[in-house]
Amino acid sequence: MKSKDNFERSVLGSEAYEREIKRVNVNFPLWTVKEMDERAGRFGISRQALVKVWKYRSVRSEDKLAL
Repeated sequence: MKSKDNFERSVLGSEAYEREIKRVNVNFPLWTVKEMDERAGRFGISRQALVKVWKYRSVRSEDKLAL
């Protein structure tokens, strides 16, 4: 899955990508999972990669808003 790793590294940046990993479980309603799978498929990436990128971008945008 080298291409998925490269995708995450390019979007997240090497500094964020290299940090220690902690596995977590998240439950989503079925309609949310289906929508994520459709979007991930359009980008040619896994659902996990999509969730990582969305979460990273969300945290980064909150950081920019913090005073």
